[in-house]
Amino acid sequence: MQPQGESIWGNINLCIEIALDIYFMIGENGEGIVVPKERAEEVFSEKTVEAGKEADGCLYYPKGDTMEMPLYEMMQKRAALARKMEIAAAKQMEQIRGNGSGAADSLFAKIAPPAETEYVICCARDGIYLTGGNEMQLLVAEQLAEHFLTPYACEFARNENGYYHFPLQAGAIALHELKTVFPECKEWIISEESLNATICQCYPTYRTDYNAIVSEQEQIPDVKAPINLFLQEQLDQEKSQMQNTEQEEKLQEFEENMTQEESQGYEEDDEYGEQIEFGY
Repeated sequence: MQPQGESIWGNINLCIEIALDIYFMIGENGEGIVVPKERAEEVFSEKTVEAGKEADGCLYYPKGDTMEMPLYEMMQKRAALARKMEIAAAKQMEQIRGNGSGAADSLFAKIAPPAETEYVICCARDGIYLTGGNEMQLLVAEQLAEHFLTPYACEFARNENGYYHFPLQAGAIALHELKTVFPECKEWIISEESLNATICQCYPTYRTDYNAIVSEQEQIPDVKAPINLFLQEQLDQEKSQMQNTEQEEKLQEFEENMTQEESQGYEEDDEYGEQIEFGY
């Protein structure tokens, strides 16, 4: 029930319901968020409930003090709902693509390649590329990202020249979302365990939020596995680095042996010299 009459801030001048049983109130001597205690215990965390000032069965959160706590949790829930709706829409579009004659797929065909064409290592499909250079990156065209990636995923990339540029480690998030839509991306992944482990270890907040809005079957499992080895290119790079390390170790061992041999040679020369007697 909407508060009326008196409040801890004096007479109520304005009271607006901003969500179910959650109100923004302006009184004579203050303003902020007001929530019936029972409702607050249903929708807010224990910490936020404890932060409210209780009076007449309601919790008060003054502006400039604790008001940001319930507002933040409300925004979290709205953002989670938005991501859930986006995922549902993406699934519906995939069903249309799967059941149709390919007309819907033509919306995402013939997407212009990225400007960094000289660095392209491979292409999963139009609009999804792996590039080299100083570091490997996953590039996803804006046209695809807007339809099939959550805003949260896009926060891990920079948007340049019509493509989202993901550092390859963060690309695990993008590939996780794209693999359910495009078979080419699923085939690209050589290790689901490494993909999930990369998300678990490097992006635990994303995993928590994602798992909160999908069914149990779709959740990202807690996996213990090597990270950043979910693409063949990563595995090849790791092998190359290991070979280089082995070669460096062998070279270092060779140089150390040479140094020891030279040192022993000097010692033998010294000993030989000490045994020579010159008689005059």
